[in-house]
Amino acid sequence: MPLSAGSIAFTGFNGDGNDNLSFVALTDIPQGTVINFPDSNWNGTSFATGSSSESTIAWTATSAIPAGTVIDINNIGKGTFGTSAGSATFTNANNTGLSNDSEVVYAYIGSSSAPTFLAAISNVGYGTSDGTLTGTGLVAGQTAVGFTGGLDIVGYNGPRSGFASFADYLAAIGNTANWQTQNGSGDQSTDGTSPDAPFPTTAFTVAAPATQTISFSPASVLVTEGDSGTRTMTFTVLRTGGTTGAISFSGSFAAGGTDAADYGGTLPGLAFSGTIAAGASSATVTITISGDSTAEPDERFTLTLTGASNPGAAVTIGTATATGIIANDDGTLVSGNSSNPITLANNDHLTVLAGATLSGSTPVTWIGGSTSPGALVDNSGTITGTSRAIATSGSTSGSFTINNKTGATITATKDAVKISNLVSGTSGTFTVNNEGTISSTGTGSSAGQALDLDDVNSGGVHTIINNGANGVISAADADAIRPGANATINNYGQIVSHNGSAASDGNDAIDFQSVNGGGVVNNFVGGVIDGARHGITGDQPITVTNDGTILGRSGSGINMDSAATTTTVVTNHGTITGTAIDGADADGVDVDGLVSIDNFGTIRAVGLTGAANGLNEALAIGGGFLHNEAGGLIVSDQRAITVDDSNDGSAFAAMTIINDGTIRGNNGEAISIVGTFADTVSNTGSIFGSVATDGGNDTLTNLGTITGDVAMGAGDDSIGLVIGSVVTGTIDGGDGVDTLVLSGNGSGTLLGTVINVEKLDVQSGIWRIKDAAGYSEIKVESGAGVVLEGSASGMVVAAGAQQSVYGLASNSVISGNQYIQIGGSADGTTIKAGGEQDIHGGGIASNTTVDGGTQAVFGVAINTAIANGGIQHVHNNAFWTTLNAGGEQNVYIDGSATGTTINAGGLQIDWGFTIITTISGGNQHVFGSASLTTINSGVQTVETGGTASDTTIHGGEQDVYSGGTAINTTMDGGSQQVYGTVIQTTIGNGAVQYLHGSASVTTVNAGSQQNVYADGVATGTTINAGGYQLDWGAASGTIVNGGAQYVYGRATGTTVLSGTQHVQAGGSADATTIGAGALAYVHTGGTIDDVIFAGPNAALALDQSSGFTGTISGWQDHDSIDLGDILFSDGVTSLTYAQNSDNSGGTLTVSDGTHTATLSLLGQYSAADFAISSDGHGGTLITDPAVAQQAQLAPALHG
Repeated sequence: MPLSAGSIAFTGFNGDGNDNLSFVALTDIPQGTVINFPDSNWNGTSFATGSSSESTIAWTATSAIPAGTVIDINNIGKGTFGTSAGSATFTNANNTGLSNDSEVVYAYIGSSSAPTFLAAISNVGYGTSDGTLTGTGLVAGQTAVGFTGGLDIVGYNGPRSGFASFADYLAAIGNTANWQTQNGSGDQSTDGTSPDAPFPTTAFTVAAPATQTISFSPASVLVTEGDSGTRTMTFTVLRTGGTTGAISFSGSFAAGGTDAADYGGTLPGLAFSGTIAAGASSATVTITISGDSTAEPDERFTLTLTGASNPGAAVTIGTATATGIIANDDGTLVSGNSSNPITLANNDHLTVLAGATLSGSTPVTWIGGSTSPGALVDNSGTITGTSRAIATSGSTSGSFTINNKTGATITATKDAVKISNLVSGTSGTFTVNNEGTISSTGTGSSAGQALDLDDVNSGGVHTIINNGANGVISAADADAIRPGANATINNYGQIVSHNGSAASDGNDAIDFQSVNGGGVVNNFVGGVIDGARHGITGDQPITVTNDGTILGRSGSGINMDSAATTTTVVTNHGTITGTAIDGADADGVDVDGLVSIDNFGTIRAVGLTGAANGLNEALAIGGGFLHNEAGGLIVSDQRAITVDDSNDGSAFAAMTIINDGTIRGNNGEAISIVGTFADTVSNTGSIFGSVATDGGNDTLTNLGTITGDVAMGAGDDSIGLVIGSVVTGTIDGGDGVDTLVLSGNGSGTLLGTVINVEKLDVQSGIWRIKDAAGYSEIKVESGAGVVLEGSASGMVVAAGAQQSVYGLASNSVISGNQYIQIGGSADGTTIKAGGEQDIHGGGIASNTTVDGGTQAVFGVAINTAIANGGIQHVHNNAFWTTLNAGGEQNVYIDGSATGTTINAGGLQIDWGFTIITTISGGNQHVFGSASLTTINSGVQTVETGGTASDTTIHGGEQDVYSGGTAINTTMDGGSQQVYGTVIQTTIGNGAVQYLHGSASVTTVNAGSQQNVYADGVATGTTINAGGYQLDWGAASGTIVNGGAQYVYGRATGTTVLSGTQHVQAGGSADATTIGAGALAYVHTGGTIDDVIFAGPNAALALDQSSGFTGTISGWQDHDSIDLGDILFSDGVTSLTYAQNSDNSGGTLTVSDGTHTATLSLLGQYSAADFAISSDGHGGTLITDPAVAQQAQLAPALHG
């Protein structure tokens, strides 16, 4: 065994002289054991380390050390150890030696980081920084010795012999009164006054153990068992021979004549054990018994001691056996045959043993008395009466229990048990526990019930009838049980009534009759309630739980003539059967009032009822609740369920039917509900036969199969069909506003014929509907979908829902999705925000309103109106779409849009092809091709890669971006912004072209203008009368045909047929051709190069003659040049002309004496061809002398 706390104890400590320690082994120490003795400080979790640490001595057992050996370790201060046994060495030689002032020395095994402490000794206690017992597991006064005052030397001087065990010495060593101490000056370890060192090594010894004996004393114990509860039998095990040490003992139990019932249902264990504590002289063994009220002989059991042990002494067993006697204290006992009548009162107890018979006219009479516990009959034999077996006498009250055990019989000619006169105001409990037979054998006028408790009608009395699995309660020619008021019947066996003759009838297994309070019947698995007429009957509502069989052989399984406002409760896991005989009405369950039925088993009606008696139903009830659970079967040879007032009139309350099992009416009728209440039928199972409700707002929900018609009658009814469900017949909503609700997961099909249903509500699932034309209102809710193969009008499709159209959908309102499939069409659809209409190839949608939703066109869309964030995606053909505020049409590369109207706030984005678009305040973005667009107001934007042809602009704007092209645009108002390319634009009626890109073959008519910006290029523009071109960029090949060109940038090859070219400051013109009567006017800061005069009366005006470079050609009669900066003065201003040597032209020089203009001409001229005169504004006018032009030229130039 490994060493632990208390395995050794210190017997000496010396801090003077050479320093010494002494300890005693209190257990054997194996050879090789190493014990460490540190005097380093322990803080509760670890020893001091580093420079703060002190020495540690490792002592090794070089041989086995027996318990009791004292070991001295000497010369510690010198480090030249001397030991009385074993060997010692320092494992830590830091600060060696023991302090005679403040020192704590520990002993441990193991490592210093995880020590197992064995003992400790201190001369300053354990509350200083020198060391603590915290975390050591050591206890001062037991495994640690503590002194105070800084003693120099201490030595144990107490007993070393006489104790029974070595462990007993710990208390003596821990007591400092058993020690000698010194604390003077000088070395006291060798002063001749005890204690001195080395310390004595006298061994400790223990006394040899004495023999002890244990015995049961006394050897028997008797206890009266009582009628109930428990009693404790106490057996004493006595020790003699001393009380040293603890004795553990064991023994065995023998049941003898007892059984488990004597101990509460479980025998005591076959073995027992116990302990006599050290110092004690005895211990007890207890056996608990249970009381009962059964008369029986005294019973015995035995306890036997079989073993005992004491580590400190030998033990023998003396009286080894003790007998327990359970004394019977029960009442009257019949153990043979007796005809002596017995009267029971108060708490009297009658016991009839097996094989015994108690007989007489009425052998047992109960006269009442106590209510707790009351009188008791325990019958294991036979109680038989020629009249009654057990009966009451007088006005009886109290409690009475009858236990009729397995194989026992209680029988009588009349009532086997008759309890009378428990009138109102009395109280108590009447209980029958039957495992045998209780029977009435009489017939005809002598007939009676097995249990006749009909007179038990007090509200304070509770009747409990427990019929066990072997129990039989029967009557030969009457009701088997009349339970009385407030009765509970628990049946595991058989309760049977018979007809004694062919003339007999009306005999029921259980008949509650008309007593107040109703009752409870629990028929368990294996239980049979078998009535010659009804299985169970009565006039008050009852509660029935059936796991067995309830049978009415010529009537109902359960028949309750209850009031209209009362509820009978039936829970069935077994079988309930009603049987029609000779055409009489007999139902499985027939309750005139209301019911709450939960059926897991079978409820059936067998046989046919004649027409005069109505129908034989599995359930004939007045309203309430029915749940036919999965696996449950409700079946009739005629109608399965009838809910009415028992006379074909209105039921008394609404009916709820939940079917998860099977309901079958073999005449073709499953359920018939009469009345104007709001009834509910929910089916997940199978219903074979028709379902019919009457007036009222009824609800039918089908998740299973209904094989037959559904007729909802009058009222605003709801018919719910779930995907996977089947209705094989016609669904007739009847009068009122009815709703068909479709739901479920996956895909379903609405089969069969639906008539007289006004509303369709598709709540979930995808439903294939052949025709929905008959509904005045259709909703498709979020998550749901409709596949429409016929026609429907006004369908409302919620967000998250869908409608797939293979037929015709009219006036649908879509917040989810509408899919127009091949061959399908939709007319008048409204697409709400979040909704979408997808027109697949081969599908057509007309007159759609996209009000915040989306239309995707892969088929054909006609007359769509889009607004409020709505979008049309065109992948095929869209005709005559109208885009209102917030509406958008996207025409993709595979799509085309014809006749779209874009109103204010509308937007068309064209990646494909559009034609005959009208923009009236909206926007068109052309990435593809747009043809024959008309812009009344709004903007057409021709994006990169886009082409617009034959656009007509009455107002608004056409923006042609870089990479975009506009061809043959006609503008009679509005504007054109060009960053790309335009060709053959016609600008008129006040329209303006803003050119940042390229324009060719443009025509500018009266009141309109072309603005060519620095980044713009205009080629081949024709400017008609009243038109303008303002050129800040580059204009080439311009024809001025009565209009005006203003050049701020660069103009090349302009032909001025009529009208004017104005070259403004910073502008330049090159190769201008001036036609007859036309004018080219170069303003101050402008320049012109190479002018061609192309007709008479052509004029060139230069505000600065230096603004002209190049050559002049085509000069002819009536042409003129006005030099605005050459002042004209007669006799001062001069003109000279010098012909080139090759006669190809010459130089015309005009000077006013201050300024000189030099003009180069091409052609053959002479000075006579030129004349100068005043231009009327101070400048010089050069003309052909043949014609005087001054008067007419001056106004033209400067007017």
